[in-house]
Amino acid sequence: MSAGATPAPLRFDLDPTAPVLLALDIDDTCSYQETVGEVRSLGVVSRAVQEAIDRVRDAGVHLVFATGRQTDSALALARQQGWGDLDMLCSQGAVTVHTSPDAADFEITARRTFDARPAISALLSRFPDLSYSVEHIDTGHAVGVAHPQGTVFGRMAAGMTDADAAETTALMVSSTTATGDELHDAIEHLGLSCHPFTDLGSGWVDASPPGVTKASGLEELRVAYGVPRRNTVAVGDHTNDLPMFAWAAHSVAMGQASQAVREAATHVTGTLDDDGVVAVLDALS
Repeated sequence: MSAGATPAPLRFDLDPTAPVLLALDIDDTCSYQETVGEVRSLGVVSRAVQEAIDRVRDAGVHLVFATGRQTDSALALARQQGWGDLDMLCSQGAVTVHTSPDAADFEITARRTFDARPAISALLSRFPDLSYSVEHIDTGHAVGVAHPQGTVFGRMAAGMTDADAAETTALMVSSTTATGDELHDAIEHLGLSCHPFTDLGSGWVDASPPGVTKASGLEELRVAYGVPRRNTVAVGDHTNDLPMFAWAAHSVAMGQASQAVREAATHVTGTLDDDGVVAVLDALS
């Protein structure tokens, strides 16, 4: 990753007498992907970003990673980076975990589930080539039909059971013949929180319980930590970050985000290639 230009300093109007909650998206905000051959990395966090994360935590900010990653993948990155003793919102906010001080273990502190079977049935009726998995209660994947090799991280358990699908926190589906938007349209009537994307191929959708977003989990943590709304900051780059942008008093879009995401934020920082999140972290540390 290139060092790039240094973004202009950011300023937030915060109450200096009260605690601060900072919500950070992970992928394309704090980390980027590298592919060597056909092997995709778990995620790469630059030295500058990691050091800035350490500084903001040392300053006493309540740092929460809010990610669309399913829990197993998010925790693997936390172990890789040594992100211990903090909260992570995983699966678009459906699972909240707190990592142990050494990041080797974790505790699930909140879990919101739904029945994924109607969505799987509706999708299979239209897209017979569908690949799909649900998040298992142990935070790995219970696989119905395996996704393309190298696209999904986490422990895989073949033979997804009816019970696995009936009470899950996340459904991930992929298709080689449909776009993410087409997959979303097929299950939109079910009222799930859906996030189509193309990062891993032509057609992908993550589905979460109805009404569950990164914002819903963050609000629970804000109340628990006693953080005034004025002292909430959120940073992200994608449309699934828009709910937490609306929730936060101060929202920051990464420079490479789409125009719609940038316009929804109160601030815009540098790009991922420029380590743009460092400017946000330094404004709070």
